[in-house]
Order: sequence, then C-alpha cells, then structure tokens
Amino acid sequence: MGAIHFRLAAAALMRGMGWRARWRIVVFVFPVLCLAAAALLALEALVYQVRSERVTGTVVERYAWPGETIFDRGRINYEPVFTYSMNGGAYRASVGSGHSSFDLDIGETAAIRAIPGHRGNVRIDSFAGMWFVPAVVAAIGAAALGLAALVWSGLTRIFWRGTGG
Repeated sequence: MGAIHFRLAAAALMRGMGWRARWRIVVFVFPVLCLAAAALLALEALVYQVRSERVTGTVVERYAWPGETIFDRGRINYEPVFTYSMNGGAYRASVGSGHSSFDLDIGETAAIRAIPGHRGNVRIDSFAGMWFVPAVVAAIGAAALGLAALVWSGLTRIFWRGTGG
C-alpha cells in the first residue's frame, strides 16, 4: 500500500516538471545525498563527542585483518579492545571498526572517548576515530558534485542551448 502512495506522490510532483528539471534531479541526486549523509554523520560524531568523556584506555586485545575495499586494499586493519575506568567502574570495549591507524600493541594506552554508563563501543580520540567516515563521505560527495556539474554543463550545451529552460 505504501508503494502505491509513493508512486502517486512522485507522479504528482513530476506532473508539471519539464525534462530539464527531471534530468537535473537525476544528475545531482547522488552528490546531494552523499553530502547530506556526510552532514548527518558529522552531526552524529559531534553529538558523540559532546556526550562522551575522554579517558585513557589500555589495549588488552587486538584483531587484525587485511583490507578488502578499494580504500584499504593492501593494508592491515586493526581493531583494538580496551579496558578503562570511568566513574568508579571498570569497563572493556572495542572501537567496533578497524582502521590501519589503530595499530596499537597490547599493553599500550590511548586516549579514547566513552559515554558514561554506556556499555557500547568506544572511539579512539583522534581524527581517524571520530571524523574519518564523515570526511570520506563528504569527499566522495564533493567529487561527485564536481563530476555532476561537468555532466550538467555538457547536457546543457548539447541539448538545451538557446531553449531558455
């Protein structure tokens, strides 16, 4: 039932829309969605930073695996597990993801961020631990926006030169 309502709403939205406006949506939807996702990820990281406290964690375990994506192929990703004390309690938590810059030896200490009273993952208090994902998504969105602008410029020159709209 929801799919029918979505189709009706989309049809109503596009009813008075010309082909040029429709192509503009097709060309720019990916970059705009990437930049919106980057903004939301950055907001989430900022909220995490505000809610969390900086503590010192000691690495007690470390997982390692080879990178499998185009961004980390040929590198080893590390996921440290920390023990730390907060508000009189002892905790053990992982960072929940791997990165090549998280190469910490067992027994080594690092500044981490943890939410008081929360038993979830912690984050290493560094650019890679807090802001890497929003930055990468923003870079992809910016590159896609540049490419979309070039594509739009080409489409405008080829198909809509002198049409005024």
